[in-house]
Order: sequence, then C-alpha cells, then structure tokens
Amino acid sequence: MLDALEGTPLWVYGAFLLVCYYGFSARKTSRESQQSLIITPVVLVVWSLLSLSYADRVELTVGSWFTGMLLGGLVAFAIFPRRGLTLDEEGKHLIVPGTWKVLGISLLFFAVKYFIGYQAAVHPEFSATVEMLALAGAASGFTVGLFCGRTGVFYLTWLALRDVHESKRTI
Repeated sequence: MLDALEGTPLWVYGAFLLVCYYGFSARKTSRESQQSLIITPVVLVVWSLLSLSYADRVELTVGSWFTGMLLGGLVAFAIFPRRGLTLDEEGKHLIVPGTWKVLGISLLFFAVKYFIGYQAAVHPEFSATVEMLALAGAASGFTVGLFCGRTGVFYLTWLALRDVHESKRTI
C-alpha cells in the first residue's frame, strides 16, 4: 500500500485536497444561483469524458459511461431529496442545506479514479481490457450522473419555488 502512495505524482495529492475541500464545504448551508448549479456538472462531464481511456473501443467506453450516468442520475433523485431546499428573500438563490453525501461521493470517485490510474501505471496491459474500460466508463459516468442528478433535483426545486414565490408577490 505504501508503495502505491510513494509512486503517486504530486498533482494527485493536490487533487485529493481539492476533492476534500469541495466535500467539506458542501456540508455547510450554501446559496446557489442558477449559474452556480450548472457549473459543477458541466466541468465534471467535460473532465470525465476527457479522462477516459478509449483504447479503440469507443462504443464500449462511451456506452458504459452513459449507462453509469443514467444510473447515477436515478440514484441522485433518490438520495438528494427536495426537502430542506428554500429560496432566499429575493427569490433568486436556492438555499441548499449542508450534507456529508457530497464528500462521500467525491471520495468514492477519487478512490475509483485512483485505482484505475494505479492499475494503468502498474499493469498497463490490463488498462485496455474490456473489464477496465467498462469499469472506468461506468464509474466516471455514475459519479457524473450523481452530480448531474443532484443539480437536476435542485434546479427543478428552484423553478417550483420560484414560481410559488412569484405568485405570492403578484397576489
């Protein structure tokens, strides 16, 4: 185990600290604008697709990524409830209660990506196997699906609360 950590590039430790910071900051209540809700999923989708190894099996990799994303999105609708979400006084920002779930999901994603990267470095002959390509695609897609689904829950709630807020102002 220590050999794996000793051979890890420094940027991976920086990425780990960034993941931890993001996860710990998500445990506090936050104000989210419409734009801030969209930024994280867009960045994760781009990063996820660019980080995949396609190894001449684009259909397998992208197919497993989309399957993982759909499953992750469905799970997100189950584990990120609408309860507790409110609008600020002006009706422009969504107040999101803090949760430890984001830290758990982020650390899980980091661990899977670390495992895949470690396997590619130590056993490069296995990194292009069907199993590894499917695992990498599905794991990346699942995590992106969780964050996109979370954003979907928040955005739909934001729209519903905004409509209620606007109808109260017109009465």
